[in-house]
Amino acid sequence: MENLVLTRIDDRLIHGQVMTAWIKNKKATQVVIVDDLVAEDDYMIEVLEMAIPEEIAIGIFNKEDGVTFFSQGLDEPTILLVKGPEVLNYLVDHGINIEEVDVGGMGAGNDRSVLYKNISTSSEENDQFRALLGKNVNVFIQVMPNNKPVDISSYLK
Repeated sequence: MENLVLTRIDDRLIHGQVMTAWIKNKKATQVVIVDDLVAEDDYMIEVLEMAIPEEIAIGIFNKEDGVTFFSQGLDEPTILLVKGPEVLNYLVDHGINIEEVDVGGMGAGNDRSVLYKNISTSSEENDQFRALLGKNVNVFIQVMPNNKPVDISSYLK
């Protein structure tokens, strides 16, 4: 998709130096978050709006509205942020062209095990990653722009 400069999974969404580095690296002028729960949480919306640099536009959508938004095309360099791979499969299955996905941050939890360094996933999330790969989406791990991308497929055993 033209002007989709980064599609990133990060369960913290917008946070400090990481997002600042990616916004500068990708020369993005807009960040779009697609998450059903966040889109309904006025407090989280306010927090995320305050966390993004003032000159960067932000949009926060549920999955259905995300499909509508991206279906219209992008006029400016945009970063898409989601918390997990399920949302990306939904977008792709509904006609949104996502060529690659950067897995940046997925924290530990009860039903999760370490996939790669500080990236932890559940078996369901691993299935979602395999589904993305099956749709010819390039999925890789890259926490910061200066890190070398690591192909996720070899870690999904």
